[in-house]
Amino acid sequence: MTEVLQVRYTVFQGPSLAAPFAAVAAEFQEPAGAGMPAAPLAAKLATFIPPALMRRVVLPPGQVSFAQLAAALAIALQDLHGRLGLELQIQRLSGDACRILLGYHDAQASMMALETGLELATAFFNEAGGRRVDLQPIEARMQMLASILLLRLPDQTTRSLMRVARARGIPVYPVSPGSRIWLYGQGRAGLHGFVAASHRDSLSGSNLARNKLLASQLIAQLGFPGAGAAPVSNLADARMYVQKTGFPVVIKPNVGRQGKGVTAQIGSDQELAAAFETANRVASGSVLIERHVSGDDHRLTVIGGSLIWASCLAPPRVAGDGRRSIAELIDAENERRRKSARGGAAVELALDADMQGLLAKQGFSAEDRPAAGTEVALRSTANIARGGTLRDCTAEIHPDNREMAESLARCFHLDAAGIDFMTPDISRSWREVDCAVIEINATPGFSSDERAVQIVQARFPPGCDGRIPTVVLIGADEQLFRQAGDALQVNGTCLGMTDGRRTLLGGRERFASSATLPERVRGLLLDASCDALLIGVTPAEIEAQGFPLDRCSLALVSAGVELSAPLRQLVENCAERMAEVVSAPDCAQKVQEVLSSINR
Repeated sequence: MTEVLQVRYTVFQGPSLAAPFAAVAAEFQEPAGAGMPAAPLAAKLATFIPPALMRRVVLPPGQVSFAQLAAALAIALQDLHGRLGLELQIQRLSGDACRILLGYHDAQASMMALETGLELATAFFNEAGGRRVDLQPIEARMQMLASILLLRLPDQTTRSLMRVARARGIPVYPVSPGSRIWLYGQGRAGLHGFVAASHRDSLSGSNLARNKLLASQLIAQLGFPGAGAAPVSNLADARMYVQKTGFPVVIKPNVGRQGKGVTAQIGSDQELAAAFETANRVASGSVLIERHVSGDDHRLTVIGGSLIWASCLAPPRVAGDGRRSIAELIDAENERRRKSARGGAAVELALDADMQGLLAKQGFSAEDRPAAGTEVALRSTANIARGGTLRDCTAEIHPDNREMAESLARCFHLDAAGIDFMTPDISRSWREVDCAVIEINATPGFSSDERAVQIVQARFPPGCDGRIPTVVLIGADEQLFRQAGDALQVNGTCLGMTDGRRTLLGGRERFASSATLPERVRGLLLDASCDALLIGVTPAEIEAQGFPLDRCSLALVSAGVELSAPLRQLVENCAERMAEVVSAPDCAQKVQEVLSSINR
């Protein structure tokens, strides 16, 4: 094959005649003779690309063509940090021409993945054909792409929420590329989401939760049990605290997350010194000490004012079998986690200094082979990011503990809160046992799409898809467009309107005339004051740029406007209802009928 591939790249902002979904596209002439059976191709590919990428590549059976390899590499690159579940399609055009369509969350990141996939496929088949290939520029590009994907594409928690939202018909848009903040829904009906948090979370509450000392003080002032956190600026301060309270204690950074720098069950001065040093490395000069509370660590998750689940967290551990060393048992546990990660990134256990210290405390080293059934603790804390495990205990929680969690979320003014609660028995009231709320988390994590379903349902109850009424008027003159706007603008509705002439929101001008139709539509959907949307568009604009929405409430075709069969099919696919209008009153009546059906 040739060394250089001529490619035409396009971004389709929505469903179009070329792409049935929003996609980045690459159109090219497929090189003649570029193909290989799947098994030898996979074996050779494994020596050509990094193992982390190879694990993501899914090749079709049989003979693999150039386009199939490029497409498989492109989506593997896009899914490098975890499966996104976006569409992929290869279209065979006339002759040897073909088009790869790759669905996207962020067009720039996905376009770069598509370009790099094609570069890799070209280099692979060139080398297979005996041509020397300089991989250094492509490797540098892959490293840059990995960083961009990590920055611009959704994290694992957000991907889960997106999958659930889209399955419910709730649209999701990037608020600002690279912000990792997403709009679930449209206009006034939409909700900003950042991981599991939303715009309903107060900035004051998020700041309080982030500062563990301030959070501890508020918990105590509200009359709920705490661990008595106190700031310590040096080891002498920590020793003075222990003189008053005694061992065991916990030392942790005042500001931090994912359990970094936290040491629990400290029972000696030597352990105290090591723990202080560990925490101080994470947050120099901002270290807390608190009493150690016996019991299990529970995460109580509150969304929208109601506790929706409770989980019991446990530190990671392995069980001896009398044959394998602890290091080998850890390797086996990591392998089990990778296989059960369901396409996401598994939290693997690292035999670091902290783990080795805890093993020594139990009388073990990494090379020891514990007797069968002997449990060996690997961490002193149960944080999931540090390898902890969890089980659901929602059905066991005492009503007082449920009410406490909901009160704390309310008093911190958090729509989403993860309350870490240490207690020996979650089924007993906090008033009856020695227990403590040890942390408040403003962006609680979760580990499954089932949890994402609960979060999305709490924010978008059944029957609510976060969409505003949207009407697309095709081929209408200015009078008809204005009549449709008057019909939509009832009861103080703040209406967004855009066509080839101008863009208005609530009667005020928006956007320069140079803005494209997709840009104008997206801008109106992102505005939280927009109650309804009217779009005027020509058949030629739909053919060139695609349909302006993935789905609209009503598509109206002006009388006399001819739509080709493929274009009519596209509009029908994107509209809940489609009709032809012959006059301004007819237009107003059809709009009002749709509004009435939505309001019911």
